[in-house]
Amino acid sequence: MAEYFDDENPRLTVLPSDNKVTQYLQDVSLSTPDNGLLQRRSAAFQGGRESYNISTDPLQADKATEIQLFSFARPHMRAFHFSWLSFFIAFFGWFSIPPLLPTIKEKLNLTEDQVSNSNIVALSSAMLGRLIVGPLCDRYGARVVQTVILIIGAIPVASGALESDYIGFMLVRFFTGLVGCTFVVTAYWTSTMFSNEVVGSANAIAAGWGNLGAGVAYLITPLIFELITLNGVVSDDYGWRLTLLFPAIMMVIIGICTYLFSDDCPRGNYVDLKKNHTMATRPHRDLYLDFMSVARLPVTWILAFQYACCFGVEIQVHNVLSLYYFEDFNLENCDLATDENECRLLSQTKASMISSCFGLMCIFARAVGGYLSDVANRHFEMKGRIVVQCGMLTGEAIFLFIFSQIRVLEWSIPLLVTFGIFVQACTGSTYGIVPYVSSRHTGVAAGIVGAGGNMGGLAWGFLFKAVGSRALSFQYLSFIVAGAVLTCAGIQIEGESNLWTREFPINHHNF
Repeated sequence: MAEYFDDENPRLTVLPSDNKVTQYLQDVSLSTPDNGLLQRRSAAFQGGRESYNISTDPLQADKATEIQLFSFARPHMRAFHFSWLSFFIAFFGWFSIPPLLPTIKEKLNLTEDQVSNSNIVALSSAMLGRLIVGPLCDRYGARVVQTVILIIGAIPVASGALESDYIGFMLVRFFTGLVGCTFVVTAYWTSTMFSNEVVGSANAIAAGWGNLGAGVAYLITPLIFELITLNGVVSDDYGWRLTLLFPAIMMVIIGICTYLFSDDCPRGNYVDLKKNHTMATRPHRDLYLDFMSVARLPVTWILAFQYACCFGVEIQVHNVLSLYYFEDFNLENCDLATDENECRLLSQTKASMISSCFGLMCIFARAVGGYLSDVANRHFEMKGRIVVQCGMLTGEAIFLFIFSQIRVLEWSIPLLVTFGIFVQACTGSTYGIVPYVSSRHTGVAAGIVGAGGNMGGLAWGFLFKAVGSRALSFQYLSFIVAGAVLTCAGIQIEGESNLWTREFPINHHNF
């Protein structure tokens, strides 16, 4: 039988036929007093897929079975490009502060402990937001949720220009962190637009290009600051404040464009589908039941922990990397007690530009992780995805450990890049698995796993604060990531193969 849920995906049970079209026709041809609405929806389902400019699968609610990166056609590729672009500008706004921390720390008289606290609160708010937006996407659609996050999130980003003390700075970083939940919306959006065969690659590319906003922030924000303060016309204290207005303005512009020029799902926007009765509307109390149905699955929390060990690591590295290169790399034979600033090997701008190398790996590495996951799935089903996940976590742990031991700049940079590739690829391979956790509640699953990433970033923030030494903290973190490799053995999704499977079952997903 076919059931319709808030993500407008029909779920088909396995029938004793090898022909999927035959299964579908058998399913929608049943006539009972209870399935009149089902037949009306099925008619709309069959009649609304002929005008697409991309290959689609009618058995998966007209989701695209291919990715045309150079197409901007509605609805699939338009939604794809707005999903990563909105994510990109949100992360650009979120991470516009860390590259400027050397200046902000001086001008606001912040201690090292206060800077660590600000990093922690920025992650805590993002974690809470990610738990909420998943169910909201299931109910209102990704387009609306993403628009609201961008426009409202621009307010605290711009408000950073007005802060003059530690308390105000903490509030700005807390509310700015809320834009971090745009990742969950992006993952949900691409899962709604692309079929199971390519959803891993679609998620990885969109999330990778979106995550690139953090790396670009490290690259561009210091340059904007340098341009504003050129020749001393504008002081450094005013310069960093004016710099923060740029990402805030861009967030509002992209937010408005996202709402006006994109779609929630292949067949339109959720609000229109509900008005036309071609989409089921469930009562609000079901949000709790949706959450619990996913939260009770052990695989949900395994993936959340693994995501904490890749995306959580990425977030924490972004928060500390600029200060790490600025404060921990010094000239040889220089007495720090005499003049600490004179011993700095790198300026704020140079330290930030080197740090950007880590985030810029998103341009391809996350997509590589998703692509490898999809390829492994085609040959070995879910077992292949798990093996790829295990390999990415292993590489991340190894190169993070080596990176923590090196204090020579010429060696540190290539190790940072290699470590960054594995981190980003692991985030892509993780979300190659997430859509399989619960096909009925994709948004909830994406939200919980995404929140796990922020929970990890929060935990690693406390780790860095407790340890004190950034290099030693990186080393301890590599041990934790190595532990996450072992949890791959526990990944088990109903109806899917696992690491211990020798014979692969016929893949009958609930499309």
